[in-house]
Amino acid sequence: MRIAQVIAGPYPAFRGSQVLVAQLVRGLRDRGHHVRVVAYGRWLAERPGFHPARVPLDVALLVGLARVVRAQSIDVIHAHNYEAGVAALLTGRVFGVPFVFHGHSAMAEEMPRYARRPWASRMMGRVGGLLDRSVPRAADACIAVTDDLAGHLRAAGAGRVETLAPVLAPAEVNGHAPALPEICGTICYAGNLDAYQNLGLLLDAFARVRARAPGARLVLVSHPDARRAAAGLSAGGLPPAVEIVHATSYEEVSARLAQSQVLVLPRTEATGYPMKLLNYMAAGKAIVAAAGSAKGLRDGVSARIVADDDAAGFADAIAGLLADETRRRSLGDGARAALGDATTFAASLDAVERLYDEVCKR
Repeated sequence: MRIAQVIAGPYPAFRGSQVLVAQLVRGLRDRGHHVRVVAYGRWLAERPGFHPARVPLDVALLVGLARVVRAQSIDVIHAHNYEAGVAALLTGRVFGVPFVFHGHSAMAEEMPRYARRPWASRMMGRVGGLLDRSVPRAADACIAVTDDLAGHLRAAGAGRVETLAPVLAPAEVNGHAPALPEICGTICYAGNLDAYQNLGLLLDAFARVRARAPGARLVLVSHPDARRAAAGLSAGGLPPAVEIVHATSYEEVSARLAQSQVLVLPRTEATGYPMKLLNYMAAGKAIVAAAGSAKGLRDGVSARIVADDDAAGFADAIAGLLADETRRRSLGDGARAALGDATTFAASLDAVERLYDEVCKR
């Protein structure tokens, strides 16, 4: 089958959505499919969310997709998120090619977090709601990364919706646990530094942890394109013992995870699936997560799960784990076990292929 994977963003890139696309592309190619990725290239790497400069890039994305579909006789278009979904919808209708919309989060939930002023946040929420109600219902089928998002898309009028949580390829699972000694008191967050990650709450919680464990340190590991976001996060001054690291490879991220005692995930967005969670689980470390982002985890078994936006509870969970090695190891083993195995990734690819066959036959 000839497939066009479309993402409105930089690709390849050291980010969650791009990592999901890259794994899907490699898996499909390994199964003999011809897969072409249509993306921005390296543009707007430092500017997530809405920005006027995205408009000409979206036009270029549409033109590029049309050229690929026409020149390579594409059988199905697989579009990730909304701008790519619009390009897929228009191109698919012109050339008679079905398209699958892959939702990574609900825009009504995510977009308001990119705005700083209340009125702008409300406006972005309305725009996001409009996107949620329009693009998915026009798709031939939809993939949602969580059950929460699947319900949101169905409520917005989407027809065929299948939930497929992201999974790591076997090579990724086996390559995330370097044998490095832990650094006592180290807490690690690994991901982008954008507003929807709720890092303000994490910094608040860490200040509380330091009051109880003066030797604790927090490492924020992000990609090289996050320097603008890092500067914004640091503008008001960071608490003592907080370090921001711009990692340049997965090996460096894996090493930072291995050296940490507790991995943290303060994000509260319920409809999305944080890809960093898979890396945390593969590292086999104790995880403290907000309820909104604790996908597939069980409190006390594979993680400590705290109510959304509860800084005090988040701090209590971290401090308790720093003081209890046995508990950390138990939760780390539970997280690793919850990740699944090679059959989990194969089953995910099977489901995607079935969806492609379905929309092509229809």
